[in-house]
Amino acid sequence: MAVSEMELVTLENGVRLALDPMPGLETAALGVWVRVGARQETPEQNGIAHLFEHMAFKGAGGRDAKAFAEAIENVGGYLNAGTGYERTSYTARVTKEHATFALDMVSDMILDPHWEAGDLEKEKGVVAQERGEAYDQPDDRVFEVHQATVFAGQSLGRPILGLEETVGAVTVDALRAFRDAYTTPDNIVICVAGGYDRDAIVDGATKRFGGLAKRNAPADAISAPTRGESIEQRKLEQAHLVFSTTGPKAGADEAAAAWIMSEIFGGGMASRLFQEVRETRGLVYAIHSFMDTYEDAGRIGVYAGCEAKKGKEVAGCVVDALEALAKDGPTQAEIARAKAVVSAQLLMGAEAPLARAESRAAQVFLRNRLIPFSELRARIEAVTADHVRDIARACLTGPAAATVVGPKAGLAAAVAFTARMS
Repeated sequence: MAVSEMELVTLENGVRLALDPMPGLETAALGVWVRVGARQETPEQNGIAHLFEHMAFKGAGGRDAKAFAEAIENVGGYLNAGTGYERTSYTARVTKEHATFALDMVSDMILDPHWEAGDLEKEKGVVAQERGEAYDQPDDRVFEVHQATVFAGQSLGRPILGLEETVGAVTVDALRAFRDAYTTPDNIVICVAGGYDRDAIVDGATKRFGGLAKRNAPADAISAPTRGESIEQRKLEQAHLVFSTTGPKAGADEAAAAWIMSEIFGGGMASRLFQEVRETRGLVYAIHSFMDTYEDAGRIGVYAGCEAKKGKEVAGCVVDALEALAKDGPTQAEIARAKAVVSAQLLMGAEAPLARAESRAAQVFLRNRLIPFSELRARIEAVTADHVRDIARACLTGPAAATVVGPKAGLAAAVAFTARMS
């Protein structure tokens, strides 16, 4: 049965199914999101969630790895998966007549994987190469080091890819125990967006996930950003800088204002940071702001890549721009432009089935409901200059953190930022 209205279905055991039809589409994006990631790991388990996701492609549901890959490609589709700090996703894109088949395959990846000790050891080697690649990319590495600084001593501060010694110690039995602890009905959200048969999807989801025993996953420890500086001296052409301070948590009422504030601050070529630091002063090649949100914590930050000796000046410019925004707020022209950009980003995502499914999963986890895009746009339009100024002021009072990866000449930028912010 085809329908045109989005719907949130809750199975008897608590598994939630988000249905988001997109009339006129001949394809579907679907997936299973599990509320588990690096955050749920102990220090000794660091990297197991990501390794679990990798092992999902070693075969499942009666098919070996080759047969599994051939099965989805035989219907013109593809599978993917990803591990974050708080969630892991297993997704598929197919034509609409194969949506239920794809859901069954994704379900196999979680519920009926083929785990062999030999395959596990091979995959540990693949993950080791992935860690090496991430280390070789300084604009990626600086964010990993910064994450460890912001959430020092907390699970959110540990790398998603894990460490050589922790990943190396994972066994098949450890994978099973980790899955059994966190693959619980309250932790699972299934989402489908695009074209599909509604009743067939509900029946398929019920068949595969309705039999899970009703129980809750272990509770997470509370996380909170901390103040600090970190440096990693390396022989590079540029210094890579990340500065951040407190922002709203995921799902907070202030999130829309923070999104607008970040766009004005450093979101695009017309932003204050890009115009002042790159266009007017020529201090950087790249600079942009970002916003990271977690269930109980958040941060607003800036990345910049520059000549090492200019890092300290860049740090000063970032604080100057934040202080100006906190003192005088944005102009009406800035507010209007930022709202247009943010609204366009929202709507562009809404027209991409997989991005749409992912956003629905987040809504269910955070608010246990599906939010109409008209409501999301209304929240954006309701943001005022005072709201943006309040976010900027809150940024100045939160614990600031700074990280620099690069030549010795740029390392002073980290202390320069936190000293000004304190």
